[in-house]
Amino acid sequence: MTPRLITIDLDGTLLRNDCTISPVTREAILDCMKNTDTIFVPCTGRSYKNSRFVLKDFPTFPYYINANGTTLTEGPSETLLHASVLPLETGCQVYSAAKEYQTFIEIYHELTAYDSAVGRENLRKSACEEDYIEQLLYTNTHLEDLDDFVLKEKCPISKFHIVCVDPKEKTQLKDRLSHLPGVFPISTTPFNIEICCNGWSKREGLKKLCEILQISSEEIAAIGDSENDYEMIQWAGCGIAMGNADEKVKNAAQYVTGSNEEDGIVQALRYLGVLG
Repeated sequence: MTPRLITIDLDGTLLRNDCTISPVTREAILDCMKNTDTIFVPCTGRSYKNSRFVLKDFPTFPYYINANGTTLTEGPSETLLHASVLPLETGCQVYSAAKEYQTFIEIYHELTAYDSAVGRENLRKSACEEDYIEQLLYTNTHLEDLDDFVLKEKCPISKFHIVCVDPKEKTQLKDRLSHLPGVFPISTTPFNIEICCNGWSKREGLKKLCEILQISSEEIAAIGDSENDYEMIQWAGCGIAMGNADEKVKNAAQYVTGSNEEDGIVQALRYLGVLG
């Protein structure tokens, strides 16, 4: 059965290792968007504003699922349809703990993400690739300090993205955060930690969209590679793992396609019957 909706992760899936999109993959998706009734939805850990920047060569998608499924936005109107946020006390606890280490702390609030001056310095000291750093920071709101934003203004936070300079500190911090009530930290790279409300995942964001569109899970295809894609790949009627995916993700998938460096998305679209 041809899926009514295909949701595609960005990093490690649609994006190559240098954070670009292969022209072959881009043209294949554009062809499907033009010539089929299938709805295409980006589903990423990035903020809405950052995903719009990364996907600037595409027409506006009808919906965007961002910040690991915690925000759902209608593309044409940029209307935030749903936001799942951490309890204020939990947000303060996570932030205070992360500040004790050499970290880049990125805070997701509504359609964008916020960072600090010291955090940006730490990010450039980390093992992150320069292409990724420049792309990530391009759309962020840069603050001198995040203390007022988190501790004084108490702005609702959908997601924390924390990058540690020292791998040992990452292990220590992740273990420490895992003992906070309702906090389930995951890592999508060897040097980062991501935290959402009560383990909220891309699956929950996808479920919210399906409720709006009245589409069942059996009519969904989900494509991804990392730990934050596991739940949606497991839940979708057809879960597809990239060739470079974690073994856990591959084991949950119905089909394993080529890697993000091998136009695996194109192979997946052919497998789904939406591309000739």
